Amino acid sequence: MKARRSTLFVPGDNPAMLSTAFVYKPDSVMFDLEDAVSPREKDSARLLVFHALRLPAYQDIERVVRINRLHSEYGLNDLEAAIRGGADVIRLPKTDSAEDIHELESQVLRLENESGRPAGETKLIAAIESASGVVNALAIATASPRMTAVALAGFDYLV
Repeated sequence: MKARRSTLFVPGDNPAMLSTAFVYKPDSVMFDLEDAVSPREKDSARLLVFHALRLPAYQDIERVVRINRLHSEYGLNDLEAAIRGGADVIRLPKTDSAEDIHELESQVLRLENESGRPAGETKLIAAIESASGVVNALAIATASPRMTAVALAGFDYLV
């Protein structure tokens, strides 16, 4: 497993940042299609991220895409653009259960097959952002051999 000493978050709707983030040489760059992008910019951000994923300048940097929830109006389209663009890792927000990971894994496998990518190539990160996610953290973390990390943020649990 590759060390992630640094991860640079890049809003998916910012072309300037998408086209230059590699100059900082982070271990990982996370192209954000979720919270950093307003609803009216989701479609254009998805297209920008798709093209950024294909830039040769990112070939030595782990490319992570934080998609919207699968059951949102944006989630499956985000996932398709990320997989077809060549993302190394998909970060699923608001993961509450192992079933969320199983569903994501099924969709990733389908898209890998459709796009000619090797099955199992795309890794997963689960973002645990709720009490349900915390209770189910072990089941989430072990739900798939594709899992490379579980993300927790303290501000998600403040009252």
